[in-house]
Amino acid sequence: MSETALEDEVRQALRELVDEIGAVSARIVENDDLRTGVPARTLALGGGEYLRVELGTRTNHEHTIEPAFERITRQLRAIRRRWEVARLPEIMVSPGLVPSKDRVTDRISTYLQGLASIDRASNAFVIRSKHGAAPVLIASAREPDEAEASRWQFLARRAFNTHAPGSSYGEIVDLEAYAMSFWYDCALIVLLSDPYGIDFVRHRCRHVARELVNLLPMLDPDPETPAAVRRRPPTLS
Repeated sequence: MSETALEDEVRQALRELVDEIGAVSARIVENDDLRTGVPARTLALGGGEYLRVELGTRTNHEHTIEPAFERITRQLRAIRRRWEVARLPEIMVSPGLVPSKDRVTDRISTYLQGLASIDRASNAFVIRSKHGAAPVLIASAREPDEAEASRWQFLARRAFNTHAPGSSYGEIVDLEAYAMSFWYDCALIVLLSDPYGIDFVRHRCRHVARELVNLLPMLDPDPETPAAVRRRPPTLS
């Protein structure tokens, strides 16, 4: 059997779980310390692997969740043993094939709200500047006021124009803000009150950025030419 067959089997198992309990998403991950503000359960699969299941704020499946979690845990462990692999493929499954842009933006905002809820944080932003164009606000934890709008624009430009040694990405550590560039021409910015723990903030921002790179491609337009291959978001099935 091929690697694609393994991915298909894992994807099918996760899809059945998502449909059964009405989850927002189910994803295989390599750590259990993601703290993004989105309600979720993380289940240990053994071997340093975990299943992260994002739950909706409201669900009618409370009575089926625990049995479903126990069943999917056994099922994924059995798949790994049968295939004799050390790691399962990092696949993410969500309901529906292509979510609307509004839904994607709402998901991004939810992650930012979780980030803005950490100690000494007041707001968080995702900014994009395609091909050096003026920075554009993709989403924020809450609507920025005039002063915050001016700050995120200034911080975004600095992050895009600053590169760490040996890296194409930049990081800005100010007394009242933290900013980092990531993915393709994107920046994640958090407004903070001094003093704050830079290691903790950096750690949380990197985890959130890791989740956002799965969502940001869904905001890109589909190819205009008929001959182009339709974009397939890498995170949904």
